[in-house]
Amino acid sequence: MKCRLYAGQWAAKQKLPWTKSKTAKFTAMQLAEMRDAGIKFVGILGSPDAGENCEVCLAMKDDKIEIEFANPLPLPGCDKKICKCLYLAVA
Repeated sequence: MKCRLYAGQWAAKQKLPWTKSKTAKFTAMQLAEMRDAGIKFVGILGSPDAGENCEVCLAMKDDKIEIEFANPLPLPGCDKKICKCLYLAVA
């Protein structure tokens, strides 16, 4: 079984400079893969580092978002230089 990388791991492995636009492209690809797999709802998982979470992600942490309306991360209004949040499938 192939293990999926989160955006930060992927960027580090590719040795790419970490930017919000590249993170947005990566999460847009992830959302498309989830849509193709039949996932209907997603939720936001904050960064494992408590100090790295932005207020926007923390506010939406417990929300169930229909995948068709999910914006690529980082969410509009994210104040962090590097957003380490990610989407997870929700039942």
